[in-house]
Amino acid sequence: MSHYLLPLLFIAIIYVAMIVMNERYRLFSSDHFSSKVTKVIAYLWLALLMFGLSTLVVGASLRIPTARQLARVPFYSLFGLHAILIVFLAGWWLLTKRPPLGEFFSIPRRGNGNAVLTGFAVGVGGWAVTLSVALIIALLLMASGLIPKHPPPSPMIAWMAALPLWKKATIVLSAMTVEEAFFRGWLQKRIGVIGSTALFALAHSGLGQPLLLIGVSVISLIIGFTFYRTKNLIPGIIAHGIFDAVQLFVLIPVAFKLSGLGA
Repeated sequence: MSHYLLPLLFIAIIYVAMIVMNERYRLFSSDHFSSKVTKVIAYLWLALLMFGLSTLVVGASLRIPTARQLARVPFYSLFGLHAILIVFLAGWWLLTKRPPLGEFFSIPRRGNGNAVLTGFAVGVGGWAVTLSVALIIALLLMASGLIPKHPPPSPMIAWMAALPLWKKATIVLSAMTVEEAFFRGWLQKRIGVIGSTALFALAHSGLGQPLLLIGVSVISLIIGFTFYRTKNLIPGIIAHGIFDAVQLFVLIPVAFKLSGLGA
């Protein structure tokens, strides 16, 4: 139980801060509730998501499955957290008078051709920056003894590296749309880049790979800053897809082959 205490306390602080900031300074200025009762229901809906999701993620990070266990895991179970995020977004959309989806997710009707090109530029450039920064931070942490010099890959990463191409593509498509819709299109608009990045990293802690979390945090900051500048979700979706695709299709398989762990 003690393992859950700090993460849940962190979430509780963020949750209370969000509610107080909304009541005093209209943090959720983009949301329109029909009544005070509806707003209270929305607060409870948000609490259910934040505390429920945190409990699931922490539990997953404490019980990293073995390779044998993963072999019996159905593929659709990978999308459980994404399904929860979709249900939450749908519920919040209904509670806020069903605004136009483009407005709700910050996808304007015009200028999306340039947004796609921006996304490719951010994805490629962001990947290079992320890799460089992650390597520097990893080397510093290794030199200080905070992490081992040759950390073994988690069974989850090894399992994902061996997935067929269509399954990897499905994971990328789901992550780039659902995660960006929630963490940027919904969360960042309400708590900012730093807060959304912290929760984004926490949501990926179940992968059991500390070095990967460094890269996840860096790319989240880059995508978050892009969303802040463009006010458009599309560049982030494209950049997120490029980052995940390079991870799943190139970096992880190559790393496993070079280490002799892959086929």
